Amino acid sequence: MKTDPPAVINIGGRVITVRIDPRLESWGEYHADEQEIVLASRTLEKQSTLRETLRHEILHVSLDVAGLSHLTVYQEEAIVRCIDNIFPPLGTRLENN
Repeated sequence: MKTDPPAVINIGGRVITVRIDPRLESWGEYHADEQEIVLASRTLEKQSTLRETLRHEILHVSLDVAGLSHLTVYQEEAIVRCIDNIFPPLGTRLENN
């Protein structure tokens, strides 16, 4: 069953566009300069994959909005993966909206 992500997400007052790129090799990416989340087309194959990937990229956006991306030394991916494991209920809320 294919499912579609929202076209736009508001995170911390920023409007973030969400688009699908069939050529994307990673599962997803956040492009801060473009204010967009890009998802691989394979994330649409399962709702749980879409939910988990979108949540992961939303966490990247959240850290950027919070200003942490401006630090000199910053292990963003490690922090996002830790939060991914701590807050799975966020995915349930995204799924129900």
